[in-house]
Amino acid sequence: MIKPEQNSTARAARVITIAALISIFIYSFIVSLPSILINDVIDTFSLEGTDEGLMGALTSLGFLFSLFFTILIQGRAKKSTVLLAALASQAIMLVLCGFSPTFFLFCIGCTLVGFSGGFIDTFTNSIIVDVRKHDSAKYLGYLHGLFGIGSLMSPLVFFLVLRHIDWRGVHYLLAVASVFVILLILLLARGAGGKDDSAVKREQFFTKADLFAYIKIKRNAAISCAGFFSMVLIACTMLWIVRYMTLRYDAAEMGAVSITVYWVCATINRIFFPYFTKRAPMKFFTLGSVLSGVFLLIGIFSGSAVVLCVMMGAFGFCSGHFVPVLVRECAVGYEGKTTFTTSFIMFILCIGRIVSPLMMAFTTAHISLDVSMIIPVAAALLAAGFGWMALKGGAPYEKDPDHPAG
Repeated sequence: MIKPEQNSTARAARVITIAALISIFIYSFIVSLPSILINDVIDTFSLEGTDEGLMGALTSLGFLFSLFFTILIQGRAKKSTVLLAALASQAIMLVLCGFSPTFFLFCIGCTLVGFSGGFIDTFTNSIIVDVRKHDSAKYLGYLHGLFGIGSLMSPLVFFLVLRHIDWRGVHYLLAVASVFVILLILLLARGAGGKDDSAVKREQFFTKADLFAYIKIKRNAAISCAGFFSMVLIACTMLWIVRYMTLRYDAAEMGAVSITVYWVCATINRIFFPYFTKRAPMKFFTLGSVLSGVFLLIGIFSGSAVVLCVMMGAFGFCSGHFVPVLVRECAVGYEGKTTFTTSFIMFILCIGRIVSPLMMAFTTAHISLDVSMIIPVAAALLAAGFGWMALKGGAPYEKDPDHPAG
């Protein structure tokens, strides 16, 4: 017979899992704002030069800053409380962005939206690792799959919404959606007896020694490097494919289609690949990195926009599982410190996302467009190399007698 407390724990696990999934779905729409609303924002504030890119850059910068704070509050606050606070902050900052009469105030709002998003991204991943320990690969696939679905839907949804309201109204609408998620989470938690954190592992406080001990282990260092180069691979390609299609083939529309094709295939990967990668995730990561580089190389040297578009789909199908695998693998052996491990790998990925457009722009301007497109191919091979090193890196944690897995 199943005991009442076991039923309560199972309900609590379902509640916080649903909360994480809904939160990341709404967050995926907010991440899409800089790319979709950029023209409207530029026109409203009459931006020129580098100011035109500040909306996206400051959002990413806020995200990066948040990762330092997520580590500091490890073990000091309930994860569900932090998630609710981040959603509330996100709603307030979205209203600030929509209301802003000056570009300076708008920039502050964008930075703080990114800051709130960093907590949402980190803690949803950490929560899934905690409450779905034995099948975290599957649920991380669902989590990132929903993010992919939201990324697919957002251009169409925003396009339809912008027919009736302006870009400020879009921010207000997403603020309302964030508040709705908060209310839904509170309602679900009440239905579970208010014990939504009962299934989340209590974490130890973070110390500086944790960071140095973590990166000293070869496997962890290899996973970090693999994560960096995998993000360079994805970010360079996704950020530059429209530009490349425009300059090489005069086919900007095909570049946009390529992004959609990528996300369709990446989302399919994220939903279904966990069933295949559960036993050997880093092997699939390494293989996916090699195949991604091969498919991109075929597309680049094909001389055809259509072939490159098809190869972008193949690339998405081979790389969609990268982030879920990295989040899961960096936490192996550190179940009591998943906030730290998730923040750490997200920090590495964020650095890769920030440097990628700079590398592509510099290489295109000072060398050539074709050479710039070799950067993601080289990054794919480096990611595969470090993925292989992680496979050969031995134990995923230090042999500590006090460690639960030691």
